[in-house]
This record gives sequence, structure tokens and C-alpha cells, in this order.
Amino acid sequence: MSYEWSFSTPEEEGLDRNVLEQVDHYIRQKRYRLVNSVLVVKNEKIVFEHYYNKYDEHSRNHIKSIWKSILSVVTGICLDKAIIKSLDEPIGNYLQEFSQQHHPYHKLITIRHLLTMTSGIYWNGGVHYHCPMVAQMMRTNDWTAHIADIAMNSVPGMHFQYKEWDVMLLSAVIGRACGGTAYDIAKEYLYEPLDMISGSWPQSPCGFSYTVMKGEEASDLSARDLAKIGLLLLNDGKFNGKQIVSSEYIKQIVSTSSSHAIVDTRATDNGYGFLWLLYPNGYGARGFGGQELTIIPGKDFISVIQATPTSSSKFYGDIHENVLSKAIL
Repeated sequence: MSYEWSFSTPEEEGLDRNVLEQVDHYIRQKRYRLVNSVLVVKNEKIVFEHYYNKYDEHSRNHIKSIWKSILSVVTGICLDKAIIKSLDEPIGNYLQEFSQQHHPYHKLITIRHLLTMTSGIYWNGGVHYHCPMVAQMMRTNDWTAHIADIAMNSVPGMHFQYKEWDVMLLSAVIGRACGGTAYDIAKEYLYEPLDMISGSWPQSPCGFSYTVMKGEEASDLSARDLAKIGLLLLNDGKFNGKQIVSSEYIKQIVSTSSSHAIVDTRATDNGYGFLWLLYPNGYGARGFGGQELTIIPGKDFISVIQATPTSSSKFYGDIHENVLSKAIL
């Protein structure tokens, strides 16, 4: 069943229209030529929507690492449907590569550790996070086995580090658990109920879904579809009157997952939930090159920013911080 958005004016929803209308000027002033979409939803209604570079409400943009945050929601769905038994299960229950005692710490890695990026597997993102370790992995035929051969850097659960290994392994766990791929679960139990359109997520040679480095073109969503993910979290896992994922899991998603030091600048000093960034007044998802989903629950406020990613592109969270959020009265 298709989802019909409601629309309202900023004034009716307690926002300052004059501030929102400064977005175009701000983007021009900053020379943000790669920004494609800016969307604001307040009280579940679209109150502001601007597009650039021939984009419109139907245009889909590469979501990049926002995929990680969506995969976290998919994990909750798997937990609700007993596809996985517990977040504290060892991943070796699903991935034999981590049950063969290649390293004594492998048996300690749980699904929760993957969700919180505390697996302890060694990671070096390289200069400007160009991920040479991922490039090396992609030259092999069995990515899961390749990751299992990488050295352990710390005891699982003791150290947060933003890295690609954990989310890849999480996708692999879901795939093994359901006898398919994480995308199969996302499509049936998340995208279709939310009336979202996306291409299939690419698959590794060993069969798990991923969106990292090359081959991400299919993992794209419109600004409105990203806002639906925001509504899902804002409404404690419910969308359009239907419970998609349990409210208990949503509460965990947006709770600080670890008190340990955050060592990667791609994260945030405010904390990290289950593959979601935590802010002083809310939470959000972020993807390379300008993909920004920000949720302020106390104000029923969602903002989406999309941009075309390039090797030299940046984040555009300042559009939310310096303009969109200032419109809240």
C-alpha cells in the first residue's frame, strides 16, 4: 500500500519560514554545488522541500554509510522475528569462520559487538578513509574468511572504532541466519511496508549484502524515503499504524552503547548507539559525501540532506546545524 505524505506550512508546525528560506542563499554562499536535496519534516508533515541539480522528490541518491544505520534496523527486525536469537549470541554460531579458533578472541565476538563497532578486529581506514584494507579484501573470493584472518586489536567490547568489518560481518550473520541476504529482509520487512524504493544491495563473492567502496549504485533512496526511516525511529518502530520493529529495540538503537573512548573522527563526541550517531538533542545517520538524516525527537523534527559523493566531497551537516535547526521556535 502506498504511503501518502501530508504537507503543511512551517508556520502551522511552529517553524520560522524566514529561516528555512535562507537555505538556498546558504548553499550558494558556501558553494555547495553537489547538494541535491534538502527536506524538513515536522509533526510527520513535509514543511520544506528544495531540490537542486535536476533532482526532485522521486530522485534517488546513493546513501553510502546510512546503509549501516538501516542495517541496524534490519537487525532489530531479525530479533523480533527470531531469525536471530539474541544480540549476545557469538557470531561464531552463524559464521563458521569465527568458530574455528583462529584467534581466542573470536569466540567472544557477539552480534552486539558488531552493532556497536567494538569487535576488536584490527582496522586502518587509511588517509582520508580511503580504506586500503577493504580494497585488499575485495581482491579475494571469500570476504568473511579474509576478515577472520585479520589480527585482533583488542578484547571484544572494550574499544570503539568506526570500521567496515563489523557492519560487513553483521550483514553476513543476518544472511546466514535467514538463508538469504540482509537485503532480502530489508526489502520484505522494511522497504516494502514503508513504501520505499531501492535497488538491490550488491553482494560479496561469498554472498552477503554490502554497500561499501565500489558497487554502491543500487543502494539509493529518495529524500522522502530517508525521512520515512526517520519517522520509524521517531515513532518507536511504528510506521503508518503498523509496528515494523519493536519499540524496545528502537530504544537501544538510540542509547549510548559504550562508555569507552571514541577514537575515530567519523563518529561523534556525543556517543554512538547501534550504528546510529547520537547528538545532544537527538540522533541521526550519516553517509560519505553529504548524506545526512537528523532526528530531533523532542521537537518531532526530521531533516534530510543529500549530495552527490565524490572522492573530494564532504559532509554538509552544517546546513542542518546553522540553518534548518534554527527554524525551530
